[in-house]
Amino acid sequence: MSIKAYHMKFHCIILLFPLLFACHTTSKKTAADSSIIEGVKELVPVAPPPSIDRQAAQVQAQDTLFEDGTIPSTWSNAGFDDPEGFKQFLLRFKDWVKNDRKDSVILHVQFPLRQYKTAKSLEQHYDKIFDASLKALVDTQRLDRIFRNYQGAMIGSGQIWFASMPDGYRITAINK
Repeated sequence: MSIKAYHMKFHCIILLFPLLFACHTTSKKTAADSSIIEGVKELVPVAPPPSIDRQAAQVQAQDTLFEDGTIPSTWSNAGFDDPEGFKQFLLRFKDWVKNDRKDSVILHVQFPLRQYKTAKSLEQHYDKIFDASLKALVDTQRLDRIFRNYQGAMIGSGQIWFASMPDGYRITAINK
C-alpha cells in the first residue's frame, strides 16, 4: 500500500470516527425531563372534539355545485329569497313526514293540486301517497342537493315540489 493510500484511509477514519460516535450515543432521560412533560400535560388539557350540529351543517353546506359537476339554478331564480330558511322548513317537513304529522304537511300544501283538489281529499289518500318509499325519499334528501328551477324546488326526482309564497313555503305538487 502506498503512503498516499495509507493517508487517505487514515483521514477517512479520523473523519468518520466522530460521526459514528455521535450517531450511536443516546440521550438519557432525566427526572427533570419527565417533570417537564407532566407539567405540560397539566397546562394543556386535551379538549374534546367540537360538537357538530348536523342540521346546521346541512343547512349551511354549499349547494352551488353538485357532485356530478352540474350547476343548479340560483335560489333567487327559483323564487327563494332565503335558502337557509327554506332548508330549515325542509328539516321540519322531513320530521312531519317521518312522524306522520299529516295536519302539518297538509297545512303547507297550496291547493288545488293536480290529483288532490282539497285538503280533505289529500288527507283521505295521505297514507297511500306518503308510503314507505316516499317517506324514505324525503328522509334521505340531502339539503345541499335540492334541484331548483323557475318552477321552484323539488326533492327526489320531482316527487314533491315546493315554492315560496307570501304566506310561507308551500308544497305545489305531489307526483306519486
